[in-house]
Amino acid sequence: MFFPRPDKKDKKCKGYCESPTKKNKEIVIQENLPSKEELDITLHELLHAADWWKDEEWVEQVGTDIANVLWRLGWRKIEE
Repeated sequence: MFFPRPDKKDKKCKGYCESPTKKNKEIVIQENLPSKEELDITLHELLHAADWWKDEEWVEQVGTDIANVLWRLGWRKIEE
């Protein structure tokens, strides 16, 4: 799901993944991000969803590394 800003209290927050214990959990990503940044944030939140217990430093590094590889391989968001 995309929203203008995921957390209005935290100006740096561009996405979040709800706790695996929450019923009907969601991943929320800020809308209108530059394409590469959206890819990075989306991967970051998906990594949280895949393994909630990984620390933030690991998630940050791996998400950015995967985003960079996909970007170099030509991944681009297609607007519908």
